[in-house]
Amino acid sequence: FAEALGFAPVVHGAAGWQMNAGKPALQRELGFTLASDTRGTTPFVPVANGTEVPVPQLPTTLPTLDELIGRDDLAEPDPVKHVLGLTRGGRDHVFTLHAELEGGAYLPAFEALLQGWQAQGYRLGTLGDTAATLDPASLPRCTIKRGSVPGRAGLLAVQGVAVS
Repeated sequence: FAEALGFAPVVHGAAGWQMNAGKPALQRELGFTLASDTRGTTPFVPVANGTEVPVPQLPTTLPTLDELIGRDDLAEPDPVKHVLGLTRGGRDHVFTLHAELEGGAYLPAFEALLQGWQAQGYRLGTLGDTAATLDPASLPRCTIKRGSVPGRAGLLAVQGVAVS
């Protein structure tokens, strides 16, 4: 990464939301300042093995398009309309896209999502943009656990309980 782009990475995202209890400490050791390795509801500071790790997590808060396509249990079967329904209300969200899907076969749906979010008044930005607005000292301290997400097979890293 550093050789190709000329600077070291500072944000980490676990592929498929797969991680273990040692990853947050390793992220800190490697110089990451922000991570998005989990699924959850709000930014948090992870607590791993009983230790707070000062690399805030900005979890993916919205379902991915591939998790919605073909599901018959949704009130709104159109994936774009479903996601836009979840983002009414104006709070910040993290949406994970897959270059091979949203940049390919799902490109029209992704473009419709972008237009819909702009119509809802969102300013689209990076994880770094969002992190810059946060006060890490005021973020909840939460564990990371293994859990499931509707529409996605297997277990993945999800935001756990808040600890004091």
